[in-house]
Amino acid sequence: MEKFFTVLGCNDEQEIACANYQLEGGAETWWRSTHPILTATHPNLPWAQFKEAFHENYFPQNFRECKEDEFMALTQGSRSVLEYQQRYEELHYFVPPHMRDNQEKARRFKRVLRSTIGAIVVPHNVQRDSEVLQMAKLVEDRQRDHYIAQPRPGMRPIPMQGTGVFE
Repeated sequence: MEKFFTVLGCNDEQEIACANYQLEGGAETWWRSTHPILTATHPNLPWAQFKEAFHENYFPQNFRECKEDEFMALTQGSRSVLEYQQRYEELHYFVPPHMRDNQEKARRFKRVLRSTIGAIVVPHNVQRDSEVLQMAKLVEDRQRDHYIAQPRPGMRPIPMQGTGVFE
């Protein structure tokens, strides 16, 4: 949602109005009861204050700390790069502010890739998280293709398509 606000150049009041429009059910009820209290203490309610109140209500401190701990313990393990990236993004939302910039996000993502992938990705010194993700997916795809093409005991080797060579 915040990317949307940046693209549109929204001010705090517009951001809060858009967020309010998205609220439904219990969240909408929460905002109707919280809005007068917040505006009494902050007449020109900043977006950061709205967000803090929302997080405090829906993501209490102990919940956020647990998610941060999960994030810090997260490794790719046996997940595919895509599965790892999805879990990484879910938990990344809860990391402390100093870990949110693009370079830190990329550094952390590649640091805990499975060693067979990370050993190839890390030395390339890629700085953007989207580039790290694409490189990791490419390495994983190549490794999977190589594994599939490997002859197994009792099986005939599969020729590499278009080369006429057995690998």
